[in-house]
Amino acid sequence: MRRRPLIAALVVTVVISGAAPSVWADDGADAFVDNDGDPTAVAKDVEVREVPAAGTGEDQCRWRVVIGDDFEFAIYDVDFTRLHSETGRWLEYWCPDQGIVPINGFALVPEGEAVDPSQLAVDALASVGIDGPTFHTSPSENGRLYVGVPTWLWVEQGWWRPYEATARAGRVWSTVRATPVATTWDTGDGDRVDCRGPGTAWRPGMPEGASDCTHTYRRSSATTPQGTFRLQPTVTLEISWTSNAPGAGGSLPPISRTSFRDVEVGEIQAIGTRGA
Repeated sequence: MRRRPLIAALVVTVVISGAAPSVWADDGADAFVDNDGDPTAVAKDVEVREVPAAGTGEDQCRWRVVIGDDFEFAIYDVDFTRLHSETGRWLEYWCPDQGIVPINGFALVPEGEAVDPSQLAVDALASVGIDGPTFHTSPSENGRLYVGVPTWLWVEQGWWRPYEATARAGRVWSTVRATPVATTWDTGDGDRVDCRGPGTAWRPGMPEGASDCTHTYRRSSATTPQGTFRLQPTVTLEISWTSNAPGAGGSLPPISRTSFRDVEVGEIQAIGTRGA
């Protein structure tokens, strides 16, 4: 049969819209369902073939599968976004006395809903649960930080990891991966520290220069009305996504997460002695 290659070549120019109805066809059964509430039709012929011209009227109309696998034959939206149906099949409504009958203005109708893998990625990203970063300092954030003493800053390693989520529509899925890449620290005294990565966790015996993510306070927080500085890290996460749909995948705009803690910064008092 030569018809399917011809249809596949023409499909590239077909415009599909969300206004098209949702339909389902079942091989050899009357399983057409319209989720938009339009009248139910009978879908008995689901293979692409000529329907006998015997008889007239609506009872001779039927749904036919035009594209059996949209992973193989591409369907494009008006903005050239590649679309998929929930099952991979696209249908046309055919009547003996009219030929192909447009449904809501569209010759091809997705079985189920039309699916945009990139929108699935956006939906998946919206479902990712990422709390604000857990962070630490040295000297300890539970005690005091000190003027003139480099404060080590780092995000907890258990938080600093990739986060994933998947959204599905029928057989199509898209998975997003959010990966933390950088931290900007608002130190509360008017300064900012930009760190590529989570910073280095302090351990006893480590040399002072072992971290490149530090801040040295130059004044005491006692000069502020509340007596503290607000230390606030903001982590940037880059977003990538993949899909089982052919050619789908890429990146989304980065997101960020933040948290804060009010810290007290004091001065180290030196006590001098005078010899007799």
